Amino acid sequence: MARTNMVAHARKEQGLCAVCRNKERPIKIGDPYKWVKPRYRGKIVAHPDCVIPLSMVSSAKTVPITEAVESLNRDDHEGVAEALNSLAETAREVGEEYRQSAENKQEYFPDDEAAAEWSDWADQLDSWADDLESAASEAESEAGEVEDLKGELTTLQEELAELDAKEEMTDEESERHDELEQEIEDKEGEIDTKKDEVLAHCDEADNCPI
Repeated sequence: MARTNMVAHARKEQGLCAVCRNKERPIKIGDPYKWVKPRYRGKIVAHPDCVIPLSMVSSAKTVPITEAVESLNRDDHEGVAEALNSLAETAREVGEEYRQSAENKQEYFPDDEAAAEWSDWADQLDSWADDLESAASEAESEAGEVEDLKGELTTLQEELAELDAKEEMTDEESERHDELEQEIEDKEGEIDTKKDEVLAHCDEADNCPI
C-alpha cells in the first residue's frame, strides 16, 4: 500500500514535479506539495494541483482500465461510443496479459491456483469487452437520435423566435418545443444509464480483477 501525504510543505528542495515536469515550477523550500511512497518504488512528489496518475504508484495490470474508466466524461454523450470501444480494447489487452501469465504459470507451476484465477479474469475481461462494445453500438445509435432531435429543436427555436416576435406562436408549436427538450434529456439519460450499467461489471462479480 502506498503511503501518501497530501498537505506537506517542503523542508528542502524537492526538485521537479513528477507529473508536469515544469522546469519553471520546481518545488522549493516552503512550497506546498504532495507526495506518495509506492511500495518497492522511490518517493514521488508533485504540485498540489497536479494529479498523480495511478500508473505511477501501482504496477497492477488493471491500471490502464482504471485510468480509462476514470477519464470517461459523463457529460460527453456524443463521445460515449468511442470511449466505450476504446475501453473495450484496453480490457481485451489486459485480459490477454492475464491469459499469457496464466499459461506461463501453468507451464512451470501446474499446481499453482493463481493460473486458474488469472485465466478466469481473462475470460471475464473478454466478456466485459463484448458488453462494452455492445453498449457502445447502442450509445452511438442513441447519440445519433439525440443529434437529430437537437437539430429539429434548433430549427424550431429559430422559427418560434420569429413567430414570438409577431405574436403568432401556437400552443402546438410551443408544446413541441417542450417535448423535444424532454426527449433529448430522456435520450441522454438512457445513454448515461447504459454506460453506468456496463461500467458496473465488477460490482456484483464474486471474483473480478478490476
